[in-house]
Amino acid sequence: MRLHHLELQAFGPFADRQQVDFDALSSQGLFLLNGPTGAGKSSVLDAVCFALYGSVPGVRQGAKRLRSDHAAASVAPEVMLEFSTADRRFRVTRSPAWERPSRRGSGTTTEQARTLLSELVGTRWVDRSTRNDEAGLALQSVLGMDKEQFTKVVMLPQGEFAAFLRADATSRRELLQRLFSTTRFEDLERLFAEQSLRLSRDVAEQEGRLDRLLQRAVDEAERHGLATDAETVSTDVDSPTDRAASMDALVAAVRSRRDTVAEEHMALQEQSVLADGALASLCGRRTRHGLLSSLRQQQREQDQQAAGIATMSEALRRHDRAQSLAADLRLDEEMRAGVEHAAAAHAAALERTRDNGTALKYLEADPAGPGAPELSGEALTGACAASAAALAVLRAALPDEQRLLGIRSEIRTLGSSIDDLDDRVRDTTEALALVQRRRASDLDSLVPLRRAAEGVPRLRAERDAATAAEQAVQDHRSAQLRRTAADERFREASEHFLTLKQHWLSILQRRLEQAADELAEHLVDGEPCPVCGSPDHPDPVSSSGGERVTLDQEQSARRDQDDAEAAMHAARDVRESVLLQLAEFGAAIGELTPEQAAEATRAAERRLDEAEAADARSAVVEENVERLTQEAEQRAAEVEDLRERRNDAGSRRSSLQELEAELELRRAGLLAGAPSLAHRIEDVQGASEDLAALRYAEETLSRARADHAASRRRLEEALRETLFDSVDEARTALLAVEHRDRIERSIREHEVTGHRLDAAWDDDAVREALAEEQAGLRAPTDEEERVAADSADDQRARAQQAGISAEVLAHSVTQLEAYSRRLADLERAVGPLRERARLVSAVAETARGAGENAYRMPLATYVLASRLEQVAAAATERLVEMSDGRYQLVHSDARAGNRRSGLGLNVIDGWTGSRRDTSTLSGGESFMASLALALGLADVVQQEAGGLDIETLFIDEGFGSLDEQALEQVMDALEGLRSGGRVVGLVSHVPEMKQRIGAQLQVVKGRQGSVLRLVDEPARV
Repeated sequence: MRLHHLELQAFGPFADRQQVDFDALSSQGLFLLNGPTGAGKSSVLDAVCFALYGSVPGVRQGAKRLRSDHAAASVAPEVMLEFSTADRRFRVTRSPAWERPSRRGSGTTTEQARTLLSELVGTRWVDRSTRNDEAGLALQSVLGMDKEQFTKVVMLPQGEFAAFLRADATSRRELLQRLFSTTRFEDLERLFAEQSLRLSRDVAEQEGRLDRLLQRAVDEAERHGLATDAETVSTDVDSPTDRAASMDALVAAVRSRRDTVAEEHMALQEQSVLADGALASLCGRRTRHGLLSSLRQQQREQDQQAAGIATMSEALRRHDRAQSLAADLRLDEEMRAGVEHAAAAHAAALERTRDNGTALKYLEADPAGPGAPELSGEALTGACAASAAALAVLRAALPDEQRLLGIRSEIRTLGSSIDDLDDRVRDTTEALALVQRRRASDLDSLVPLRRAAEGVPRLRAERDAATAAEQAVQDHRSAQLRRTAADERFREASEHFLTLKQHWLSILQRRLEQAADELAEHLVDGEPCPVCGSPDHPDPVSSSGGERVTLDQEQSARRDQDDAEAAMHAARDVRESVLLQLAEFGAAIGELTPEQAAEATRAAERRLDEAEAADARSAVVEENVERLTQEAEQRAAEVEDLRERRNDAGSRRSSLQELEAELELRRAGLLAGAPSLAHRIEDVQGASEDLAALRYAEETLSRARADHAASRRRLEEALRETLFDSVDEARTALLAVEHRDRIERSIREHEVTGHRLDAAWDDDAVREALAEEQAGLRAPTDEEERVAADSADDQRARAQQAGISAEVLAHSVTQLEAYSRRLADLERAVGPLRERARLVSAVAETARGAGENAYRMPLATYVLASRLEQVAAAATERLVEMSDGRYQLVHSDARAGNRRSGLGLNVIDGWTGSRRDTSTLSGGESFMASLALALGLADVVQQEAGGLDIETLFIDEGFGSLDEQALEQVMDALEGLRSGGRVVGLVSHVPEMKQRIGAQLQVVKGRQGSVLRLVDEPARV
């Protein structure tokens, strides 16, 4: 992948649109991205990463903070990047989510993130995607790397790799896992563990089934008390052979018990049959004698009932003779009852008519009064007709009365409504006048408020300018204090560095002076000299005396000097940054004092507050005037509506009052003293009903008396043809239906019982009992029968119990044999499962770093260790060149105590041949090692990603820790990276780098934001 062109706007510290032509920077193969601290060097790399992946590396991943604070409020943040990979060229334009000013009113509106991915086809750009997620997937597919790999392969952050160089195995594992996906190997570990656990559960389940099956067999034998009889039976078994032997012993024991119990059952069953026969003979004799005794008792009872049956037969014959008069007797009785009922109804009707005064008026006489003439049918008929006619007239007038009542109610309602409308017209008119007065008052106060509210935007800008000036004065004062402190720290760091450097040089001098003494002390006769190679040592140097300086002492002094130098450079950078800020603040404030700036800010704020208050009050008053205008219009319309409704109600009430007078005149002639037509109708209707009832009662009574006289004559004629002397005698002879049925049933039952007794005396059992009685055999006693029954029951119970025991034992034998077969089948099935579980468990233990895994290294860690070994080999190729052949990085799988091994990293010192931890390297050595490690890791990740061609590479910071010779070696190594057309960008603000590299992208920061400037000049050597 090669970068060609970058544009960014309102991104990071860059307010205006900036352009970077990477093709121009790549002309020399090596370019420098430099600028002061905080200018925005890392923001250029962030822009590249954001364009490709929609986010920035590390802790700066806060999309809402990507927009520049220096840019104008309406300028959208945007990054555009052109790059090529293989033979395809792409352009991606991204804008993060940001808050833009609202187009209407105040406030802001959120603009969502946007992405446009285009590809150059021929000479025309073709859009490929405008969706964020779709474009991200397409770019990752084209690049072949995710963001984590990209930031470690294309952008090499030295700080992270220095930490990786000194990290423990756990921290290295986290980074390597992010770069080299070991998910499939972790899935294998998990798969092995899950399969082992599943097989272990299956084996345990099968073993449990075997144990439960054996336990069920033991329980089955225990039902018969045989589980402890078999000496070899045990549920605590360790092998399939033990289970099988225990099962066979149980089957044999239960089968033996079954055979014994079956023989006992046969013997007891024969004895039970004999006892049942004796009991049956004794019971039969007793039954026969009991039957004879019962028959004799029934015969005596039959003879005693004969006289009663004769009386019943006579009563039944008299009933049959009187049956011919039954219809006439019932009819005579019904006619007599009808006369009595009609007379009672007639008396009641007379009583009701006498009590009804209205009815008497229609009769013109009291029908029940003393000496009153008897009413004729014509009189009652005329009275009924007169009352019915009057009732019809009254009912016809009833709707007029209801209408009159409704009219009166509506007149009252209209009166109340008219009074209410008058009150509302008066109140609404007063409210309208009040609203009009308030509106006029608000209009008068609105003019001065509008004048006071003018110029708010101008006053707000003046307030912002005054506040910024005051802040600049405060920043200038703070910068002056920081400058004093920075100068002091730089002076102290410089003095400390010079002191430690002098100390190291003196130790180094002594170390060189003592080198010959140290070499002479290790010479041995006959062994070659490490300098000249001669085995003869004729005149070795004698010791110069004094305290010997060791290599560790010299290296420790060198490290102290390097640390002090780094601290001095850091203090110098801080001082330069403070001086630059101080100059910027001084240019911004001029001669302005803090007091003047504060007073100007307060005055601007007061003017702005007054104008904003007037503006707010003006808006409130305008809104109130609008509301009062609408309210006045509403009140006026309401008054007009109320007046129209009041006039309509007055006209309606006048019409109803005229109709009320007319209806009341007609109603008064019909009341006849009643309070209402309803009461009058009720009285007339009651009189009409009483008169009709009296007429109906008289007619009914006359018909009943005539019918009763006719029925009595027919009954007396029929009685003369029977044997009865009177009507009462014939009525007494008749029996009720239930009584007659009972008599007939009793006679039939007596006859049936007689026939049955006659047949019973001929029964064989009765005759046999009579013969036994003549022979002197008595009936058995209860005790004799009880003794025989107990003996038979005992024999039968013992036989049944033995049979049940035999059946249960037979069933148990069958069940145990089935258990034995099932046990054998399960044992054959579980054998291969046990073997597979043992094999899978061993593999799973090894994969997770346990079991026979001597290094306690899980599978995923083993793969990462392999990758780390490749990284160390790739890094060593460059570290050897940077360190002049002294250092090599090697992977270590040594264990540290009980901790797992696999991700160790050591350095081999070519001067001493010793292997040591990477944390012992000095600052400059650590930088070279971490740079080599980053480059090696980039090579391995690039190869892992499918051999992608990375043509553009960025290396971030760290060169300040190198001395002149080390820097020269590192630059030579970096020159080698340019082979094959690769472009390398170095990110640094070290002055020596500016002299060495001609092609530079400078980041210049200012008060209005940073800008980018391309410099292309020959490098100075």
